[in-house]
Amino acid sequence: MSQILCHIRVGKVTLHLYQILAGYTLLARQGIIKLTIETLKKHSSIHHPDNVLEVIINNEICVLYDLNDGYDNLLTDDQYYVDFMNNLLANCDFYFKRSYSKTYNQKLNHQNKICPLGLNYMVTTPRNVAHKPLPLEEYKERLKKLARNIPFTEYYNGKYKTTAFEDIPKKEVNQKILFMARLWDISGDNLLQNSRKSEERKYINYVRAECIRLCRKEFGDQFFGGVNPTPYANENYPDIVIDDKNITKRNNYLKKVKESAICISTMGLHESIGWKFAEYVAASKAIVTEELHYEVPGEFSEGKNYLTFNTPEQCVNQLYTLIDNKDYRYQMMVNNFEYYHQYVRPDRLILNSILTVLNKGRVNENEQNTHSIYAYI
Repeated sequence: MSQILCHIRVGKVTLHLYQILAGYTLLARQGIIKLTIETLKKHSSIHHPDNVLEVIINNEICVLYDLNDGYDNLLTDDQYYVDFMNNLLANCDFYFKRSYSKTYNQKLNHQNKICPLGLNYMVTTPRNVAHKPLPLEEYKERLKKLARNIPFTEYYNGKYKTTAFEDIPKKEVNQKILFMARLWDISGDNLLQNSRKSEERKYINYVRAECIRLCRKEFGDQFFGGVNPTPYANENYPDIVIDDKNITKRNNYLKKVKESAICISTMGLHESIGWKFAEYVAASKAIVTEELHYEVPGEFSEGKNYLTFNTPEQCVNQLYTLIDNKDYRYQMMVNNFEYYHQYVRPDRLILNSILTVLNKGRVNENEQNTHSIYAYI
């Protein structure tokens, strides 16, 4: 089988983009694609917004990956997402968006170019170019990247490998419930220039705090939850701060996830589906989540892969639905295990996007070739 040519143009890599570059790195290692990487310099004429990556497929097809939380999170009060997005869409052939919404897309030119990318989380693999300080990154960010390459540090890249998140469904697992979260400072973020976004952060903090309080009261030791001990949380929500900082470290957090049967998720910034949600799917957990505002590829739905709530009280009720039905809970775990390996694992997520590009409009005639490619993973 001939290799698919993939040329990445990159000058800076945010944490959101590690998953994309990990996927391409893994596909190259598996021999499915031939990967080349062009490092953009400061004088380059090619510049993309934060959390956006460009890839050229087979020397002719321009693909953009947009890992932003929403459609307007890079914009200020006086900017409108339509002009911002139309400019990007005019200069590519395919646009894979993490936070994909048909409603938002209806206002855009070239909306036929936009495809749902899928769930996003911070995940990587050895020899990922994302680990290297790059020319267009700020000095502080380059220092952080160097620190991430040092073993035994809290944010070491090795703690974010695919296998660190993965687990299998366990039918006889105990019924522990988990919800560890962070709270957002509603005034201290210099990027927060939008009053509407300030109200959104207040709402996110309220829902997370009330879910934790109610679950502690309702489920006792069966539930473990709390918020990271930040100065803002310590001052404003001291009753739900996790006292032991060691528990919030990456290895210990992932251990808590794997020890739990049911994990809770709430809406992220800009109504996004947060990283925790993808981490729960990778770990094959049953999920209770606040209503999702964006769409993902494949058959992933309410009742099959997760249960939703709109209030903290509804969250408790949905938890009882999973606690009281072991078979249903286990089937949800199995469904998420299957979905992860088909749509979320970095190499599969990227391969799905490449196949969408190659098979656009001719899926049936290429069905046999598609199966042969999947056999390599």
